[in-house]
Amino acid sequence: MNSNRADTSAGEQTEAHPLDQATFREAMSRIAAAVHVVTTDGPAGRMGATVSAVCSVSDDPASVLVCVNRSSRVHAAILENKVFCINTLATAHEDISDVFAGRGNLGMDERFQRTAWTPLATGCPALEDALLSVDCDVHSITEMGSHSVIIGTVADLRMNEPGGSLLYVRRGYHALHG
Repeated sequence: MNSNRADTSAGEQTEAHPLDQATFREAMSRIAAAVHVVTTDGPAGRMGATVSAVCSVSDDPASVLVCVNRSSRVHAAILENKVFCINTLATAHEDISDVFAGRGNLGMDERFQRTAWTPLATGCPALEDALLSVDCDVHSITEMGSHSVIIGTVADLRMNEPGGSLLYVRRGYHALHG
């Protein structure tokens, strides 16, 4: 077998790629992920950002994690406020995802004015028509490369009626209807 080729489960061969940052980013773009807006509010102010790296950790205690770029404004605000809320977006929320990802260069107040928000137990803004909003107190923070893995214990949550989920894969939005 050629050392520059890798076997696949279907018996086909694909070219091996160097493990560099660009190749890794391309590889990760092929993993479909739900789209969320993480929000925070408190002494550092109200902030939000679009994220995809979210996962449940445990049901006892109820906890979740979110990965946030350490160079982002929302990262500093979460650390100071010590709270965050993960808002899982529905298919109709592409515009909200774009706005909180920084497209359009809107100020933070303008981003929040685009739709309706309700504070949950920690005071963090919850998107009123999100599929799910999980409100958390920061439990721990682990730094890895450019990001922090922030684990939160759940203080409150709100679920809306099921609808289509907004996914991001191959650098584009897709809908998953269940």
